Amino acid sequence: MKHAPREHQRVYLTFYLRLFEGDNFLGYLIDISRDGVMVMTEAPLEENRSYSLKMKLPSTLEWKGKKTEDRVIKFRAECKWCRHDDVDKEFYLSGFNFTEVSEEDNEIIHSMINEFKIR
Repeated sequence: MKHAPREHQRVYLTFYLRLFEGDNFLGYLIDISRDGVMVMTEAPLEENRSYSLKMKLPSTLEWKGKKTEDRVIKFRAECKWCRHDDVDKEFYLSGFNFTEVSEEDNEIIHSMINEFKIR
């Protein structure tokens, strides 16, 4: 399956941030762009489904005085594709496009991209 060209560059992370659907652990964030995220999971995810997600943020990101337990952003994203990981067939990779992100959380996403992009 061929994908449309990427509008914004992906930022690959050197550590994995945890993603949750509600209170249930979903998987790990592999990369992030202004348009969406790639997630690694142990089970396949449903394509073309909208997910309500919560992402725990890295402790290195400036946090504007909020409590550690509040170090999360929430957003909705649609799973566009899901496939086995090429390296480890026990895991799945899924690509998501953001569909709903608050202005404040969108600013945090942009801060993450700027802080962790390869220079």
